[in-house]
Parts: sequence; structure tokens; C-alpha cells
Amino acid sequence: MKLIMINDMREYILVGGYPKKGEYQHPGGQVTATRLLVEYAKVNKIKLHIIDSSQNSFPATSMIKRFEMAKNRIHSLLKILREKEVYGVVIFSSSGFSFYEKIFMCLLTKLYDTKSFLFIRSGHFINLNEKNLIPRIFNKILLKTPTYIGAQGNKWLDFYEKMNTDLSKVKLIPNWIKINNNYSYSTNKESVVFLFVGLLTEKKGVLDLFDIIEEYDDLKQYNFRFAGNGKLFDQLQKRKQINNLLNVELIGWIEGEDLLYEYKNADILILPSYAEGFPNVILEALNYRLPIISTNVGGIPDSVINNYNGYTFEPGDKTIMYESIKKLGESMNKRIEFSLNCLDLLQKNHNFNQNCKKIFDTFVD
Repeated sequence: MKLIMINDMREYILVGGYPKKGEYQHPGGQVTATRLLVEYAKVNKIKLHIIDSSQNSFPATSMIKRFEMAKNRIHSLLKILREKEVYGVVIFSSSGFSFYEKIFMCLLTKLYDTKSFLFIRSGHFINLNEKNLIPRIFNKILLKTPTYIGAQGNKWLDFYEKMNTDLSKVKLIPNWIKINNNYSYSTNKESVVFLFVGLLTEKKGVLDLFDIIEEYDDLKQYNFRFAGNGKLFDQLQKRKQINNLLNVELIGWIEGEDLLYEYKNADILILPSYAEGFPNVILEALNYRLPIISTNVGGIPDSVINNYNGYTFEPGDKTIMYESIKKLGESMNKRIEFSLNCLDLLQKNHNFNQNCKKIFDTFVD
């Protein structure tokens, strides 16, 4: 039995997206969540041994490279577990290969008599298990391995219940952000701007959105800005040119001040994705008080409430997406009403200090 000294400087391992400074990575939600959790730990004198699990989605990392990176991470985990008195291990995971690697890490952690907290952050994990019987049966067994499991919303809780997971070890902790309490929504624009932020892939629903923009002439009065890159970028650029979509702008991948500019100058965020855990773009949009049109996947329905701060619809339902665009585009009063409700949801669900604290408090339950 490993003995842990309880003091004000407990040591933990954090496995998550934490690329080195200057190292190019698409700053997805896991990277942002990891960075904020590291910041919380530093302020609260929690010592973290960080194992970086970041990798680019575009272009995709080869499987050989992924195996090599996983082997190095597992080696780092074992080294720390052997040499340090670790109080707990927090592991962020995606779906697919990432999940199986992180489950193996949880098993190794258990062998060293240390608690693990697995936080699966990809909504594709839910879709995979709901649509495929064999992985679902196998994964039900594997989900017994972690000591604790994080859930980003009530749909995640429902999913874990269907997977026969012991709900006493599942902790509801929505994604977190530093809340900008002083920001005010701007309505002083010549035309209504709809903003999409993310990878340009089929799973993000951008083809559905483009179909609507092309089909309905009454949407030409609105501007649609796509901040992102991906395998569909060239295809969408061609569609824009062929159909003379002067109200569409493909910006490419941006970050930092350039991305903040887009949020500040947008009227509405639109995210027609087919699967999400809880996307960082929703948090950022809430922080800039943007009304949101989104699919009701993953943890999104807890923070985009239909007819309160936005409109939600089933993935692939282009009719409801079009109607939602029209309703918000035509009504400044509705946009202002929804914007005012964003801060309430941020403070209720996504407080940076409260949610990060919940993770570390889990280990002392």
C-alpha cells in the first residue's frame, strides 16, 4: 500500500493537451481546458507533473507516429508513478485510439495504488458507442477501470448510465473559462454577422450550413464568416466562387487577437456539429455574449437553452437551422434578449475556479 503525505502541496499527474510554447497546435478545447487547469493548480499551490497529449487534427497525425507518442507518454507516466508520491492522476481523453491509450493509463495508475480521473471530452465517443454494438460491449467493461469519470453535461450522465457505469463515480463538471464580467454585446453593425469557428469537416456540419446559404436567397442579406481550416476548405471556396456567395467569407485558421476580433464583431455564433463533448467555441461565444444557434449534442443543451440564449436543433435538420437563422437575423430584440442571458449561464455552469476545484476535490471525497 502506497502511503501519501497529505499536505498543502499535493502532487498530481495531468495528462492533457499542453504543447510547448512556440509549438504549432490547433488550440482545441482540450488544450484550452488543460492550460486553465494548470493555471488554477499554480495559483492554489497544487504541484502538477504534466504529460502533453496534444496532436494536430489537421493535418492528421499518422498512426505510426501516434503509437510512438503514446509509448512515450506511458513511459513518462510510469516514471513519475515510480519516483513520486502522487495523490491522483487527471487524464483528458478523446475518442478512438486516444480512449484506449488513456484507459491503459488508468489501469497502470491503479497498479500503483493511485486514483485516476478520466475525462472524455469528445462527443464522437458517445456516437461510436450508441451506433456500434461490439465497441459498446467492450467499452462498458473498460469504463470500470478509472476511479472517477468526468461528465461535461447531463447528456453525458445519461450516456454513462446507458453504459452501466457506476454513477457514484461519475462527476458532473462542465467545461470552464475565465468569465469576462464586463463585456457588453454590440448591436451597432450594418448587417447581421453569423460566425462559425472550428475545423471545416463534415462532422462539424459546415456542408449543411453551406447548403442552406446556397438554397435560400433571403439569407443573402446576412454575412456568414467561417473561421477555421480543414479538408473541406478548398471545396467550400469553390462553392463560394461558383455560386457567387458574396456574403460568405472563408477566413482560414486564426487565433489570439484575430479570433477575438471575430467574436466581438459577430452577432450570432452558429455551430451545426454532429458530435461534441463540450466545444470551447460555445464557451467563447457565451463569454462574448453571442446568441447561439447549435445542435443539441454533448454538453451543449445545458448551456445553449432553446429560446433562452439561442436555438438548438437535431444534427442534420437543415429546416430548423434555416428557421433559427431567420428568427435571430430578423429580430434585434431577440438577439439582445438572448445575449443578456448568456452571463447567467456562464456563471451557473462554467466558473473557472469552481469547476477546476471540483476536479481536485474529487480525490479527497
